[in-house]
Amino acid sequence: MNTVSTTSQPRRHEQTFADLPIDDGVDTRNLNPGDLVSIRTLNSVYNLRLDEPERGRGLACGDGRFINHEASANLIGATLSGRGSMVKVGWVLLGFKLVLSIPGGELLTSRVQGISINGKPLMAAAPGTH
Repeated sequence: MNTVSTTSQPRRHEQTFADLPIDDGVDTRNLNPGDLVSIRTLNSVYNLRLDEPERGRGLACGDGRFINHEASANLIGATLSGRGSMVKVGWVLLGFKLVLSIPGGELLTSRVQGISINGKPLMAAAPGTH
């Protein structure tokens, strides 16, 4: 099964997870301990160093107001609309929001615009994703 991609396609908001091609993101559960996942959203950049990728556990930091210093975090997954909706567990997907569990609660990011692993960009922003 493919877990990363270098291609992307425009996303329609009415798409469901069943319609989503595998190559629009990364399944972080298949990465290695110590891998650094950098996620650029519409409003911030988040860096997550995975200690236990299969569980989404690691240390996160960001340039926004919610995570501005290193803190423990669990990457829950990708969602289209937000809290109380479906989540594709363990995935970071272009055009989707990211759900992270951080000290003090749950963080729902703006839409993902780009992803890199260990400094290597995997994909750029897809047209129509923001």
